[in-house]
Amino acid sequence: MDFYTKMLDVDGNNTVMELWDTAGQERFRAMTRTYFRRADGVLLLYDVTYERSFLNVREWVNAIEEGAVKKLPIMLVGNKTDLRDDMEKQGRRVVRYEDGLRLSKEIDALFIETSAKDGSNITEAVIELTRWVEDSIILAWL
Repeated sequence: MDFYTKMLDVDGNNTVMELWDTAGQERFRAMTRTYFRRADGVLLLYDVTYERSFLNVREWVNAIEEGAVKKLPIMLVGNKTDLRDDMEKQGRRVVRYEDGLRLSKEIDALFIETSAKDGSNITEAVIELTRWVEDSIILAWL
């Protein structure tokens, strides 16, 4: 498991984030539930070139709901978009944008597609989730 601390300016506000990366590995599943208790939001990634990772999203949403003490904002992220066309040409099943968008609506999550390889939409995903978390915190105080 990897841990990162990142400072990010979001709309003029300095935000400090702790990012816990489990890479979706089963051996970390029990441990992640304790992190959900302290979390303010979740970036839930799946691989658009690996349908199984997409099918596991619902299980992770259940784990989030079981571990969290409150309803957590979720940003559903389809990653590896730079590889999708090549995989599809090779006859592999891929996850289409529309499928991710539909699932995000079903689980009441934000949605974005990214490529860690070329950096597209990575910062945007984190910023949008941060905005949603900040809005949630503000609304909770009203």
